[in-house]
Amino acid sequence: MRTNLAVILFVATFLCLSFGASAMQEEKITASNWQRHPKIIQVRAIVDSINAGIRKGAFKISQREFEYCESYEDTIRKMAVDSKGVVRRYENAGGSEDSALTWQHYYDQLGRLRFVFISGGAANGAQLEHRIYFDESGKRLWEEQKYVKGPKYYWPEIWPEEKNDQAPPIQKFEPAKAFAAKSQCEEKKRKR
Repeated sequence: MRTNLAVILFVATFLCLSFGASAMQEEKITASNWQRHPKIIQVRAIVDSINAGIRKGAFKISQREFEYCESYEDTIRKMAVDSKGVVRRYENAGGSEDSALTWQHYYDQLGRLRFVFISGGAANGAQLEHRIYFDESGKRLWEEQKYVKGPKYYWPEIWPEEKNDQAPPIQKFEPAKAFAAKSQCEEKKRKR
């Protein structure tokens, strides 16, 4: 009888935990639950894995640098490519006369954009951290903009996916193509 009771309690506990995790997975992401929501945790695991791989030298890293010639044209482009040829992280940086930003785009094993971290600052003392989480289909799960120091600046609260006058877009698709693209600015020669 004791064994049966233990089995019943184990199964009941398992079902409760499974149902709870499943319910949380379907629960809408809100300001109060986003940091512990399973979909956000899944994206964070991808980001952590990529960053660990970069630290361990598991990816081929390429970098290009450009002279500053126009506002928010790339001055730096970097990409980390896995052993299957999939870009896992694409980073670009640029700025203007009074601000500068860096975008780190993280892609899953199938090359789908899952996270963007935008950071930078402006001459007025503003320091920005902007995070965008995506699901497997490319839908935005959550977006958070935080000024870690100083006043606000003119950056958009919802970051554009298409090029516009407000801000440079995120690199949702084809990061290898973006890395290789010709720039309006002159590329710096690599020192040997």
